Amino acid sequence: MKNLFLIVFVAAIVFACQPKSQPVVVDLAAAKAEVNTLMETYLTAWNAKDAKTLASLITDDGLYCGTDPSELMDKKTVTDGWTMAFADSTMNYAYTVDKREIRVVSDGNSAIAMEQFTMKAISPKILARLVSHAVKTDDGWKFDFISWSLIPKNEDLGKLYKALE
Repeated sequence: MKNLFLIVFVAAIVFACQPKSQPVVVDLAAAKAEVNTLMETYLTAWNAKDAKTLASLITDDGLYCGTDPSELMDKKTVTDGWTMAFADSTMNYAYTVDKREIRVVSDGNSAIAMEQFTMKAISPKILARLVSHAVKTDDGWKFDFISWSLIPKNEDLGKLYKALE
């Protein structure tokens, strides 16, 4: 019985003397600012038709979704598409952001970002939306998911349904 008490007592002391890990405090405002910088870099590169910079902002294993249901792309496919689209000097794909929202996950290592805008080259009457997921990597923040979509206003849906008949 004495030995059992001694073992329990020693074990309790050993466990009690373990260093306590301090919770990591994440500066969510700083992370949000970094993701905003990523979004600004993307926008600037897009408007400059700079496919090389855009490619540097996305992960190798990401998923990139275009406006067409068939456009589920990997990095090579999306960057090849950017290069081809930007080579057409007659098209102006530039846009300005009407609304941007960024939500950083509590651990500060990933975020969801959304932008809404009108791109006259695609549709001057229907808003576009870019939804992305950004992750913190050894090379800084990068996108591992982007989805581009057209978002008609609810009151315009009837007109669109009629036009598609």
